[in-house]
Amino acid sequence: MKKILKLGAFIFLLAGMVGAAEKIVFVDLERVFDGFYKTQLAKSKVEVQQQDIEKEKQVMVDELTAISSEVDSLKKEARDTTLTDEIRDSKRLLYEERLLKLRTKQKEIEEFSARRQQQLQVQITRMSQAIMDEIRQTVVEYAKSEGLQAVVDNSSRRAAIGVFIYTHPDLEITEAILAALNSKRPDVLEKDELFNDGSDPQNKTAKGAN
Repeated sequence: MKKILKLGAFIFLLAGMVGAAEKIVFVDLERVFDGFYKTQLAKSKVEVQQQDIEKEKQVMVDELTAISSEVDSLKKEARDTTLTDEIRDSKRLLYEERLLKLRTKQKEIEEFSARRQQQLQVQITRMSQAIMDEIRQTVVEYAKSEGLQAVVDNSSRRAAIGVFIYTHPDLEITEAILAALNSKRPDVLEKDELFNDGSDPQNKTAKGAN
């Protein structure tokens, strides 16, 4: 009779576990993120801004090219022996002036590119985070409305996002585990006792001597 009761209890427990397992579902957050219409809109916005950056940069590059051509011409003229010394000196001074402007323009372009790309990256990160927050919130709301126990991310990016997207509060056992561990704590605990498992030979020798 006891065996029958135990068997019945086991079957009841197993049925409960199967029922709970049916309420644990999986979602590919990577595919959801890529397929979300707001992600597509964000990508389009980034592409437009990237094109605008390239247009601005091209204007600056064209100016750089013009200055570079002028520098090359002035350099040749400053070395042209058919010109008078006075003219060559003036060309040399102008060459040095334009060369300085050329280097300044090169630095300006480099700083412009770095600054705008950094701004764009910050915007991309902010938009991506906002989209992912909305997705996660939607998953949580869906899980609660469907009475799910847990939602697990099974995409390739789950390591960065986190495996469990949602878990029912009743499944949280952190406090219970902490209580079980801390229940073994004695009222008075010396620091040495925390790491002493009783296998220290010196400790045994000392006890034997006593």
